[in-house]
Amino acid sequence: MNIALIGGIGSGKSEVLKVAREMGIAALSADEINAGLLKSPEYIEKIAAAFPGCVVCGVVDKARLASEVFSDKGKREKLNSIAHPEIARKVAECKESPLVVELPLVLESGMAGMFDEIILVSAPRRARMARLAGRGVEPARARAIMRAQKPVFKLRGVATRVIDNSGSLEDLRASARDVLRIFCE
Repeated sequence: MNIALIGGIGSGKSEVLKVAREMGIAALSADEINAGLLKSPEYIEKIAAAFPGCVVCGVVDKARLASEVFSDKGKREKLNSIAHPEIARKVAECKESPLVVELPLVLESGMAGMFDEIILVSAPRRARMARLAGRGVEPARARAIMRAQKPVFKLRGVATRVIDNSGSLEDLRASARDVLRIFCE
């Protein structure tokens, strides 16, 4: 049983993933997979070929790369065409069940078919902006990232379940436990 966690930046996906891990459920994060890929010379070569100014002395300048891809849809699609097949491979290699995968770009990645369930973590835009500000993300950058992501109504269209994160952190954690418990029975 493969379960995708989707939702916009700042919606609470990472907290739900944390709850899954606390419950003993196998869990992966696309961001964590990508962080591992950024240590692979072969992957870095692909990034360097596509984004020459974003690799310095064999290291990806993540801030520069993010700045480029969030301001240009074509560049974002190019990066996704490099990253998504690698992420899909890592997910496919994991045979544990249930497996929860935090994958914000499930639609863009073409990986929706790999999942039996797709859980949307939904939060009001104002709350998401506040969370991002708490992480030190500038408001203009937060808005740019949100604009680059699929709108919530499109995510609701593919979600099999929704976890509402308009309350407190403990409310989110309780809702996550309730939903995830279903997959442990």
